[in-house]
Amino acid sequence: MTHPSPGAPYVKEAAVWLARLRADDRSLEDERAFRSWLMADPRHAAAFEAVNGMWDSVGALSRDMRNGEVPLEPRFSRRALLSGGVGLAVVAGGTFALVQSAAAEVYQTDVGEQKHVTLKDGTGVFLDTDTKLVVDFDAKDRKVDLRYGRANFRVAPDASRPFAVEAAQKLVIGTRSTFDVRRYGDDISVLLIHGQATVKNTNVDAGRQLRDGERLSFISGQSPRLDKPNLLPLIAWHTGQAIFENSLLTDVVLEMNRYSTIKLEVDDSRIARMKVSGVYRVGDNTNFARSLARLLPVEIRVVDDRIQLVGDDARMLQG
Repeated sequence: MTHPSPGAPYVKEAAVWLARLRADDRSLEDERAFRSWLMADPRHAAAFEAVNGMWDSVGALSRDMRNGEVPLEPRFSRRALLSGGVGLAVVAGGTFALVQSAAAEVYQTDVGEQKHVTLKDGTGVFLDTDTKLVVDFDAKDRKVDLRYGRANFRVAPDASRPFAVEAAQKLVIGTRSTFDVRRYGDDISVLLIHGQATVKNTNVDAGRQLRDGERLSFISGQSPRLDKPNLLPLIAWHTGQAIFENSLLTDVVLEMNRYSTIKLEVDDSRIARMKVSGVYRVGDNTNFARSLARLLPVEIRVVDDRIQLVGDDARMLQG
C-alpha cells in the first residue's frame, strides 16, 4: 500500500484527530469516536501513525519526562499541522528527514525517556521508556534485538533484506509495516498496526502471520494468545500518554511507575482493586496521584522518593 498523498482525506483526518486527542478538553465521546474512525479503514491507522510520528519528530528527537514535564507542543503549531503544510508534506512523501539518522549499534532510553531514531536502512524506531535495542545489519539481513522495553517500528521496504526483530526467542518479521513489540523478561507482545508481519520462534521456519490491528502475546506458562484489541489505549504511549479503561489500581500504578523514578505504592488492600479510567500524561506521578485523590477515596503520603496511596477512611465510609 502506498503512503497517503498530502491531499489525501485520511491524512487530513488523522491530523485533526491527533490535535483533538492532545487537547486539554478531550472527552470520552472524542475517544469513542476516534476508535470508530480508526477501525473503519486500515489506512486510518497508517495515516494516524505517520502524522503522529511526524508531530513527535519535529518537536524533539527525544522526549524526556524525567523532570515531570511532557512537551506536547512542538515547534510547529497545531494550525500548521492541520493546514497540511510542510509537516504533512514530509510525512506524506514517506520521508522522515527531520529525524536524526542513527549511526550507533545500541540504542537505549532511561526511565522517563522516549526517543526517535532512524536506522541505516531508513526504518524509523520509536523507543519507549527504559528500553534497549541492539542493531545487527549485514549484507543479507536486517536484524535488531529488543533486550527489554518497548519499541515501535516503521519498516523501510527492502526486497533483498528482510527486517526482523528478535525478542525472547521470537522473531517478528515485517515488510513495509508498522508494529509495536513489547518485552518484559521473557514475556512479549506484538501489535501489528499496519502492513504485514509474521511472528515465529527463532528455531522454527513456520510462523503466524498477523493482520492489521491484531496482537499476539506470549506470556510465560500460558498458551500464545491472539486478539484484536482497541488500538487507542495501546498506542497512547506514542504521545506520552496512558489510557485506562476500568483498570485495576494496582495495574495502573505498575504502568505509571514505568515512566517515573518517583514510585507510586498501593499500601492499602482496600483500594488495590479499585477501577481507574481516564487519559493521563505519563512521567508525572505526583500530579497523577493528586488526580487519583480527587477521583477516588484515597489519600497520598509522600515518603522520600515514594508516593503511598492509602484509603481515605472518611470518604470510604461515605461511599
